[in-house]
Amino acid sequence: MRVLITEDNQQLATFIQQAITQDGHAADIAATAAQNEQLMQSWQYDALILDLGLPDKDGLEVIRSIRKQQNALPILILTARGSVDDRIKGLDLGADDYLNKPFAIDELKARLRALLRRPSTYTGNLLSHNNLAIDTKARRVTVGCENLAMGKTEVAILEYMIRNAGLTVGKDALYDAIYAMGFEVTDNAIQVAVHRIRKKLESSNAQTTINTLRGIGYILT
Repeated sequence: MRVLITEDNQQLATFIQQAITQDGHAADIAATAAQNEQLMQSWQYDALILDLGLPDKDGLEVIRSIRKQQNALPILILTARGSVDDRIKGLDLGADDYLNKPFAIDELKARLRALLRRPSTYTGNLLSHNNLAIDTKARRVTVGCENLAMGKTEVAILEYMIRNAGLTVGKDALYDAIYAMGFEVTDNAIQVAVHRIRKKLESSNAQTTINTLRGIGYILT
């Protein structure tokens, strides 16, 4: 998944980015509301971690603007404001969760995982499709009751494919979801990773396949 962190404290933003990256997600940083808007126009994000105390605009206005566009992007407010009124305003404007500073990074990651869940395929931390499942906390893949060894990038790709099961996913969409801005990979990195995943699924008797639509992308069924 690809997450946008809008936080003007560079040290804190980088700390959060590193923690999210370690969980296999891509994460970009915006230091202002203007940068937040620019990045959201350029990339498709799966969640937003938003500080309310931005230098150019109140974070509540950022939420208001996002929801006015009928954008259902999951939003986690992260702020030093601790009043009940601020929490109520943020949630009423359309935020999905609220975490006060200072915070435990493990709690932030747990709240983020909860925002990324899709009820139709989620049970606890398990994202599943047929007999294939991913523990999104442990980053572990299983087929039935058997563990399936996969690298971090492979798990990230497979998670994205499961979340979009039955839909055509282009290489560019996978690249945007898996890799943060400025991360350099070879042109065929996605193709090679998908090939490895497909082979592992076939060898494990998974009831799930990834089909290639030549010139278009991939579809998981």
